[in-house]
Amino acid sequence: MNAVTPDIDELLKKTKGNLFFQKGAGFLGPLLCKLNFEWVDSPEIQTAAISATTLYWNPTFFLGLDKETRITVLAHELWHNALLHGARLNERDHQIWNEAADHVINNMLQDHGYYMGGFDYLMDPKYKKWSTEDVYDDLMKAGGKPKPNSMGGDVLPMDAAQREIAIANVVAATTTARMTGKAGEIPGETSILIESFLHPKLPWETLLFNFFNALTTEEYSFARPNRRYTDPLIRGNIGRNGLEHLVYFVDVSGSITDQQVVRMNSEVKYIQEQLRPERLTLITFDTKIRDTYEFEADDPFDEIEITGRGGTDLKDCWKYLEDRRPTACIVFTDMGLSIPENPGLPVIWICVDNPRAEVPYGQLVHFSEKTGVNVV
Repeated sequence: MNAVTPDIDELLKKTKGNLFFQKGAGFLGPLLCKLNFEWVDSPEIQTAAISATTLYWNPTFFLGLDKETRITVLAHELWHNALLHGARLNERDHQIWNEAADHVINNMLQDHGYYMGGFDYLMDPKYKKWSTEDVYDDLMKAGGKPKPNSMGGDVLPMDAAQREIAIANVVAATTTARMTGKAGEIPGETSILIESFLHPKLPWETLLFNFFNALTTEEYSFARPNRRYTDPLIRGNIGRNGLEHLVYFVDVSGSITDQQVVRMNSEVKYIQEQLRPERLTLITFDTKIRDTYEFEADDPFDEIEITGRGGTDLKDCWKYLEDRRPTACIVFTDMGLSIPENPGLPVIWICVDNPRAEVPYGQLVHFSEKTGVNVV
């Protein structure tokens, strides 16, 4: 495109670099690094717009901004993704939702000390500290007619695949911010959103109950009582072959996507926090065991760190089973691997996005974000 020159790319590079000196950079920085940037000189992108993977700039708009305003607009777009505005749109009116999101973000940027004088922002002070949903409802009550907005349409709708990418990026940015001591920059709303989006999609109570029911003659409940409470009405008994020690192998090989890792995290988190096995061991693996995490029944579960990303081999994992002899194991994988001999204990295979995969033993559960769950 003729409007794009090396000079404008250099200005964008400087704008991105200057963002790291602003409040919130510890959280926004990882999101920035995940994005592609494209110059689009068209009526569809009159200012800037963002999807899960790409930030689009109109070059004429960009060049017309001063240095400080470019930084503010960049932060504005990143906060749309940080707050998962595209993923939360659902069936709402797109323009009104976009307007509500802009009010929320711009009020926050003003509180963070960003320069707000070089552009016509939607920024009604009455919406400070409001959730985007509450602002949207208020705008709809007022008639639901979009106001003239120079950033109109900058939140691009997301399909299911884009939603998963957006969620994975926010989870990764959240983890990075916590690891670097910047957890205070993560809005409470973002933490709540991650929890709601990562609600488990696998019916673990049914899967585990059916799986273990044939292995025990004792009556037990998988919803174990929390030791921190002594209410006698909260009951739970676990049989010899129940959830005394559950081992969860997580495939982190190169064929596993970031979105699939996010899904694995959310499923393990649910097992640990809701079903509370007496002991849960989470092991990440590719060609060998990478990291091992041990949880007792009431230990909190945080996002795991992903290392490795090589090939896939269960040899070390099966050696672990032979040495430790847990009650059972769950393997979360895309099944791009060779299956060793039966370890002589219950195995549940959670196969992601590989509907043709088969196993010679154990319980096979096919899972896809698009098609759901199929227990074979």
